[in-house]
Amino acid sequence: MDKTKAIQIFLERVEHLTRLPLITDAEMQSLFGEEVAAALDLLARLNEKEGFCQNCETRCCPAVRCELYAPQFDRCPIHALRPPVCRLHYCHRFFKNDDTLLKELSDVFFDCLIAADYQGSAKARLFDSPPLAMCCPGLVSTTSQWMASVKAGTLDPREAIKLIKREVENYRPVTS
Repeated sequence: MDKTKAIQIFLERVEHLTRLPLITDAEMQSLFGEEVAAALDLLARLNEKEGFCQNCETRCCPAVRCELYAPQFDRCPIHALRPPVCRLHYCHRFFKNDDTLLKELSDVFFDCLIAADYQGSAKARLFDSPPLAMCCPGLVSTTSQWMASVKAGTLDPREAIKLIKREVENYRPVTS
């Protein structure tokens, strides 16, 4: 993987993103380049085949205190707009399959953030999420009642996902 090229692409494009830390697949590819996107696609297919994330008992989401995690959801309610760190983090269960690729992805991600921070990018700090509250306090505030209701069993998870997706689609950070 050409890390220098990925960093250059990242630095050219990071300031143009308007919804950080939330990001689409297309924005992810644009932000890091086709090589990183292809690697992520390969890992996503491996995950689908092996069910690493779906069958995980320790779940990364609660470990990082993601406010949009509930065990009642069968997948992340903002999967299509999940933060870059969620897209680039792969736990130890993946390492037995391709640890070189995972290390390269990790290096690209952190080196991009270091380079952006060094250049004074205000958006670099928005990549340190979840938890989402520091970057998206309004989003967390709006969705917290739905999340509490899902966890309490008083709101159907499918309905909560619809509400959360609608809110996330309209989300724009205060500091864009």
